[in-house]
Amino acid sequence: MTRPLRSLSLLLALIAGARLPAAAAAPGAAGEPDYAEWNRLLAGYYDPAHGMDYRGLRAKESAALQRLRQALATVDVGQLARQQQLAYWLNLYNVNTVGVVVDHYPVASIRDLSTDPLVRLNVFSKDNVDTRRGKVSLNDIENDEVREGFHDPRVHFALNCAARSCPPLRTEAYVGARVDEQLDDQVRRFFAGPGARVEGRGKGAVIHVTKILDWFEKDFKRWGGGVVPFLRRYLPAEKLRLLPPGDDVDLDYDDYDWQLNDWHR
Repeated sequence: MTRPLRSLSLLLALIAGARLPAAAAAPGAAGEPDYAEWNRLLAGYYDPAHGMDYRGLRAKESAALQRLRQALATVDVGQLARQQQLAYWLNLYNVNTVGVVVDHYPVASIRDLSTDPLVRLNVFSKDNVDTRRGKVSLNDIENDEVREGFHDPRVHFALNCAARSCPPLRTEAYVGARVDEQLDDQVRRFFAGPGARVEGRGKGAVIHVTKILDWFEKDFKRWGGGVVPFLRRYLPAEKLRLLPPGDDVDLDYDDYDWQLNDWHR
């Protein structure tokens, strides 16, 4: 090869490399993908108090969101450290849940994208998520990769199903170095707000909590010491003081609102 051709080849290679999405890059010194684009979209279109601006995302950022989904699909999860893997699966689930809604917006509920007429939840079992190993479903990520892969009940406060009753999205991407701290913070924030309400009742108390603790009670028993002990660890002091020291604590599970966590600016 002559020198001009060699120089041209090098230039083309550099240009091609520059065009690769950041999240598609092989793990570098930090060992995990770059989630800057997800952070940017969250900052621009999401507010935990109101929800996601799906209309704005669809109008202005559909292409960017699709590029992010494609980039995350190229990540070799096996090359990541264990905590980085957990952060990756949490981010992949949340990015693709938002992506599925944006693909079909406007909808009143993510359940409207299902084809089963009764439960209306098979949107979560459809293979809508591209990964390096092929297409998977949101349920595959939640159940196989996250729940069974990490045995951590805190993940139920990190995965967002695009419903009003779902614990809010975190306003930043999960990252391996801080995912443990981030999960603790997610649970505490949820229980500090209306996600847990303590009502005194005689010598006992009733805690009004999310239906998630009922649906996944087995996870909280196996990996969290039980639902009430889990709540005691994460309730804020002002709510914890309302609980009796013994076992006289009942749980009342809130109805689940499947309306879309939609927010129009």
